[in-house]
Amino acid sequence: MSAVPPSPDAALADRQAQRLQEAVENLFACCQARIALQSQRCNLPPAALRALLALGENRYLAPGELGRRLGVTKSRITAVSTQLLRLGLIDKHPDPADARVTLLSLTPAGRRARDEVREFMADLFRNILERVEPAQREAVLASLTVLRHCMDAVRRDLQA
Repeated sequence: MSAVPPSPDAALADRQAQRLQEAVENLFACCQARIALQSQRCNLPPAALRALLALGENRYLAPGELGRRLGVTKSRITAVSTQLLRLGLIDKHPDPADARVTLLSLTPAGRRARDEVREFMADLFRNILERVEPAQREAVLASLTVLRHCMDAVRRDLQA
């Protein structure tokens, strides 16, 4: 019994899927290296950096909401917020609407740290984009947008 060879179209699709997988894995590794460098430069773990950025988008945020935004457990957000409190980067405030709830906000030092993280990221991405030929930049950005939409669609399909 002999196996039927895949059609040329199926073989091409398989090769392209393999190339996409390798490209995404390589991009992911680059992103992890960037996060590690950023974490090292700021002397904060990645979750704390992400918390600073998330808190910077809001005046106040409840720990539970911060955990949901970061995709981490309640115990992890407690550890991160404790560390940021110890470093003087965030403050705790009682919620005027519900005394059972504590709200987190950035201190002036936390805002400066958040701004440093944002500036580091902006410089990094400007530097990356400068390495792309000017005529290709819009195509690269459009392709990344298409890839993101496709990845979101596949995730939604898998969750259904």
